[in-house]
Amino acid sequence: MGVLSTGRPLDWKEIVQVRSILKEHALNDLIHILNQHSQRKNDEFLWGDEIEYSLIRFDHENKRVQLLLKSDEILTKFNENIHQQNSPVEFHSEDCNFVIEGIPSNPYSSYLSSYHNVETNMKLRRQVVQNNLNKDEFILTISAFPRLGCVGCTYPEYKSDPLNSFEYSLTCSDHYKTPNYPRTMFLNKNVIERRQSKVSVNVPIMKDKNTAEPFEDDFSCYGIDNWQKYVETREQNHIHLDSSSIGWGCCCLQVTLQASSFYESLLLYDQLIPLTPIFLSLSTSCPIWRGYVSNVDSRWNVLSDTTDDRTNEEINSKIFESSRYSSVSSYLLNSSERFNDQSINYDENIYQKLIENNCPPVLAKHFAHLFLRDPLYVTDEQVNTSSNLYKFENHNSMVWNSLRYKPPVASLGWRIEFRPMELQITDFENAALSVFLILLTRSILTFEIDLRMPISLVHQNMHRAQIQNTTQQAKFYFPKNIFFSKDKNNEFIEMTMNEIINGSKTFFGLKSLVLNYLNSFEDIDILTRQTIDNYIEFISQRAQGNLLTNAMWIRKYIDNHPLYQHDSIVNEQIQYDLLNEIQQITMTNQFQPSYLINSS
Repeated sequence: MGVLSTGRPLDWKEIVQVRSILKEHALNDLIHILNQHSQRKNDEFLWGDEIEYSLIRFDHENKRVQLLLKSDEILTKFNENIHQQNSPVEFHSEDCNFVIEGIPSNPYSSYLSSYHNVETNMKLRRQVVQNNLNKDEFILTISAFPRLGCVGCTYPEYKSDPLNSFEYSLTCSDHYKTPNYPRTMFLNKNVIERRQSKVSVNVPIMKDKNTAEPFEDDFSCYGIDNWQKYVETREQNHIHLDSSSIGWGCCCLQVTLQASSFYESLLLYDQLIPLTPIFLSLSTSCPIWRGYVSNVDSRWNVLSDTTDDRTNEEINSKIFESSRYSSVSSYLLNSSERFNDQSINYDENIYQKLIENNCPPVLAKHFAHLFLRDPLYVTDEQVNTSSNLYKFENHNSMVWNSLRYKPPVASLGWRIEFRPMELQITDFENAALSVFLILLTRSILTFEIDLRMPISLVHQNMHRAQIQNTTQQAKFYFPKNIFFSKDKNNEFIEMTMNEIINGSKTFFGLKSLVLNYLNSFEDIDILTRQTIDNYIEFISQRAQGNLLTNAMWIRKYIDNHPLYQHDSIVNEQIQYDLLNEIQQITMTNQFQPSYLINSS
């Protein structure tokens, strides 16, 4: 969920007229924050997760399953009750009306005992939503609905109407967007108007033995005359996506942590950068797009392309090397500058103003780079020059990198939002990834671990993290020596996921790092230690290849389905059976990894 603002949303032409003023307001706010909080210390370590849930509806008689467009209705109903009950969970709207964001009401602490509460809270969130659904309606933690964008994929159903769609989409109706939440509609509309073209994403299809050669994506079933003119940018042997709803309709798992100080926040941000592709690979769960099996396992590039507001001129001149939704562009610490081996453009005037206000140079470049981006969602109230309601947080929230650096707001300190992970089928898996990540941050600080590597290699790893069967097929660049020393020889080698997590004869392994951290505590209660050990072992087994990623399991399920014709097509009944199986898995109170066992 982005930063909410009251007032009338401005269209793109109106934003163009005031964007300089808005950026000035945001910059002044940032300078104020830096002056007030750069010496901030001794904040409590706090963290929390954010899960985006999908609402679905089964039609068992006709063996169909559809996305349920009623998150606005549900949120209105049960948020009133939650506030009255002082609930430990809370919920928010998202871009699409079949998605609900759920978070713990209160953050978790540094106490090891809090790790035992993570999965419990996730289960409670699921149950609270489920209690407000009707018969045959369910909440699932899936990253991408397999047939989103197909005819009749939502309940209620809406026909394609590209002429009256704000994004001229052939596949998705404007009704998929959450009503009474104008940020999503106006933000996406302004992306299109700024870019001067509609959404166009081409995902390579997985060539099975009966897949058409060449594969030509056919849209005749949408019942639109001259449909070809709406999808002119489709490519042979690719699945074509033409709506932001297919990108924003993806769901993910995010973790935000608060550092103890300004310096520690910069250090942790830099150390987390090399881990973003590792956790993306471990969590991949999106092999199917618009009813076709693709040749990728992840949502990342799809979201990157659907949110890309760059004009052709900006792309060709490389003013921006990437979309707003992308891997981070640079490290932040001055000592990390040598790892920023890919130059970035930035606003020189803003950089100088930040330097004049004692912002560290490398961090100043990061902020000045962010300010090259235009605002995409602004209300008329924020344009009021006397009140300066357009804050840096507003600007920062409209850039969706794999990490987001978040300056203090209200009582909150310096924070880092870890954004690459895809959503897992079970609460156990989501808790395992979250807890393992947080334990790594504690281990990094305790043992002075140094994971930094050239940013260009991180970008290569992000691409490798999305390929088919990534945890078993890909190798990732990683530092050969992760222990910090002044005389450290920086050497970066390709490793398997198994080597990175479980170690080898020449590499310590992230699992051993976390176990050493845990073993330094003598007062961990048995239940908490058992819970954490189960999470670590799950991560270890997945990295080793003994447990499949969600994407690999979905591929295996489709491949073995009796109705699958090995033509890359996932029809209505196959999707019904797949999601019915997923729903049954999530109903078990105890995680059973047997369905993920790699039997090949």
